[in-house]
Amino acid sequence: MKGYLTVFLAMSLSILTGFILLLTGSAVKNAEKVRFESAVDTGMNAVLSEFHIGLLERYGLIYVDASYLGSKPSIANVEARLKYYVEENTVQILGKKNAPWGSLNHIQTEISSFDTAAAQMGASMRNQAVNYIRDKGIAGREKEAFDFMEEIQILNEMDPVGDWSRIMEQLCGIELPVIQNEKGLWEEVPLSNPADWAYGMLGSDILYLSQADFQSVNPAHIFLEDYISHRGINNKETKDRKFECGNEDFLSYLFEQMGCLGNVRNASLLDCQLEYIVGGKDSDLENVREVAKKLFNWRFADNFLCAAGDGDLKAQASAAAEDLLAVQLKEEFKDPVVQSILYACAFMESIGDLRVIYSGGMVPVRKSNHQMSVFHVLGGNLYSVGSEGGFTYDQYLACMILLENEVNVNLRAMDIMEMDIRFQDGNKYFAMDWCIERYEANMSAKDGSGNIYSLTRKYGYF
Repeated sequence: MKGYLTVFLAMSLSILTGFILLLTGSAVKNAEKVRFESAVDTGMNAVLSEFHIGLLERYGLIYVDASYLGSKPSIANVEARLKYYVEENTVQILGKKNAPWGSLNHIQTEISSFDTAAAQMGASMRNQAVNYIRDKGIAGREKEAFDFMEEIQILNEMDPVGDWSRIMEQLCGIELPVIQNEKGLWEEVPLSNPADWAYGMLGSDILYLSQADFQSVNPAHIFLEDYISHRGINNKETKDRKFECGNEDFLSYLFEQMGCLGNVRNASLLDCQLEYIVGGKDSDLENVREVAKKLFNWRFADNFLCAAGDGDLKAQASAAAEDLLAVQLKEEFKDPVVQSILYACAFMESIGDLRVIYSGGMVPVRKSNHQMSVFHVLGGNLYSVGSEGGFTYDQYLACMILLENEVNVNLRAMDIMEMDIRFQDGNKYFAMDWCIERYEANMSAKDGSGNIYSLTRKYGYF
């Protein structure tokens, strides 16, 4: 009987021992799995903790720079950082003395997809900028531009310079009348159009005529091909993302973060950054000049509409035309001469408007009154225009930005960001299309028993 009991206990103990070992093995395996999951989650968060501090401090944007302040940007750099953090929380810990049971080795990392600031042609960057400005509650007078975009569109579609040129060409194509002089010889009668001197100023530098102070403008030239809008964009794709457009808030963001003439942003390759968004040229001077041309065209268009609708001014122009001998001899000259004088009036008023704007004053988008007079044209002198309510230089600049294609605005804004960050940290490889906001990683590891653990995780800031 005792023999039977001993055999039974021995068999029971062996079965129980096996069961305990099975449970222990399962516990160790589950602990390894949980430990691996925790290490992966910790590692992915750790990668995101290495965001570019300069970009956050300067522009309020949070991204991981895949160049890591030195090397050329690549996703391999990010994979290496992720692998490092996971190994520090698995291989390094489990291999130490008195470590918990189990082991994890052969850590493999693969980032299968990622979103950068260039996702959807800069929509990711724009989304962060919009959220930044909403969090800060910042809004300036630039937002008033939205209320006048219909009027601005009308002015932008007009071509007063081209229309005036066509009238002057028409006058040149009309044969001059001839009269017999005191010697009995036939000679041409010159037209002596009083608008000629003003028309001759069209070829002058608008910035010079406007008396704009641009002496402090950065003289540097940039190499456009170095920046995202010209070099070709990488990593612009994204999956299952909807970004906030927020035109009004993004406009406020640009004016909050970037400089312009009269409020330049130092410590950058370009000081007049908002003008770059409008002009896209390789220097501050060229971008400021591009803005001046657009501004002049708008003011010229509006002033001509005022002139054409002013009966008294038309009468003055008609009287001035009728005083010309060539017009008296040839009625064909009259209408184009009258029109050319009205354009000259509008041109001179527009130069006055620009002088007001560039001196810090305000001019309405659409004027209800003006200071035009044919006597100014006959006198051959430019005149001053008084400042009144209306738009400042910054607000006209805001209108120009709103007229630009959204993608162009996004890319040029990122050009400026690349210029600034490269200037600050000296990293020539910094690129907005390698600034990562969200990423998905596939991770695998092998334990001491040959079991393989695989995980897929997606982490990001937004």
